[in-house]
This record gives sequence, C-alpha cells and structure tokens, in this order.
Amino acid sequence: MNPLFAFQLRRVGRNRQFLFFTVLMPALFTVFFTKVFGGFAGDAADRQAYATTYMVSMMAYGALGAALGATIRVSFDRASGWLRQLRITPVPTSSVVAVDVAVGMLLTLPGLVVVAAVGRFVNGVDLPPLTWAALVAVLWLGSGAFVALGLLVGHALDEKAAGGAIGILGTILAALGGLWVPVQLFPEALRAVAHTLPSYWYAELGRDVAAGGAPAPLAVLALAGFAAAFALLAAAVAQRRALHAVAG
Repeated sequence: MNPLFAFQLRRVGRNRQFLFFTVLMPALFTVFFTKVFGGFAGDAADRQAYATTYMVSMMAYGALGAALGATIRVSFDRASGWLRQLRITPVPTSSVVAVDVAVGMLLTLPGLVVVAAVGRFVNGVDLPPLTWAALVAVLWLGSGAFVALGLLVGHALDEKAAGGAIGILGTILAALGGLWVPVQLFPEALRAVAHTLPSYWYAELGRDVAAGGAPAPLAVLALAGFAAAFALLAAAVAQRRALHAVAG
C-alpha cells in the first residue's frame, strides 16, 4: 500500500466524530424515520417502498458527508505547512492529489455498506443480490462529485472557515436535495431548487437502481457535469495556492 495513502487514511479513519456523522448517524436515521413514519405508509408494499427510498436517501447522505469530511482536511494541511512540505519532497503532485481522491472515495464505502445492511436486516428491504451490489457501486462512484467539491472547499478556504462551510454545505445539500424529506413534499419553488443541486441527482441514481432499472441518463449527465466543474475549479484553486496558506 502507498505509504502516503495509508497515512492519510489513518488520519481520517481514526476520527471518531467523522465515523459517527458519516456511518452511525445515517444508520440511526434510517431506523428512526422508517419505524416512526413508515407506519403511515399504508400496506406492506407501501412500507417496503418507503423503507427502500429512505434507505437510499440515507446512503446518499452518509456518503456525501463522508466525501466532504474526508477531503476538508486539505485546508488544515495547507495551514499547517504539510502541503508545502509534500511539494518539496520527491512525491509528485499528481500522486498527492490521487491519494486525496482515493481516501475520500474509500471512506464513503463504510456508510454505504452499513446503511444498506440496516435497510436489509432491520427494515426488511428486499432487493436481488445484483441490485444491492449495483446500488452500492453506483452511489460509491457518484460520491466522486462530492470528493471534488470537498477538495474545492478545502483549497479555497482557510481551516477555520472550511470546517463551518462544510457543515453548512452538507446541511443545504441534504435538506434541499431531498435527502431528509422527499422532494415530492416540497413547495413548487423548492422542488425547482432541488433539481439544481448535485445531491438530488446523486440520490436519483440510487433510487433508479433500487427500483430495478439503470440510472437515468439525465441524472448521470447532471452529476458528471457537477463533478467535472468541481474538479476543474479545485485544480485551478489548488494550483494558485499550492504552497501558500490562505489568510484568515
């Protein structure tokens, strides 16, 4: 294993707060909301559909938070001089970026798997084995958009501002993207807002797969567009500020 990758992975993975908010909390939300509100869903088929939909939303919520939380450390690395130190070592810049992306992507997996397991064994969500595998795979790949967003914020802001910005950004993406409350219950104006957010299209990928189909092309294109835009902006900001801490 790449030593830098192992080091960065340990730094984030041993953070108990990170694990709580990205793995345990989405799993608890899945149980709580399906048990509380699932009873109003009507017959068994309606309850199953509700449990499946909410499970996918919480998988998306946990992965989104993990991707942002795992990459926000870039702001702390820049402020502490760690990024400067890496730039003067033989480690290529491309390798440093690749490690940041790999760590962010890998740390979205635990939340996806745990919430899926809760959906299956606690709430009785019944999907074919291939659908389960496809659901986790699609949401894992889609989380790359939020890894890029986290790198953008981490490079653009100082360490104090970045932490607060990630918290606010994650809340906005989850609330207005329909991860906490179904978009169908939103007023018309908020539904329009939801369709402009990457979190909405991200969850749509999972819902399409959970329903037994392939992700809708529009959802794939929308999320890919967000991912490309975030990645390009992150690269531009990182290039301009690679060796300098951002003034507070």
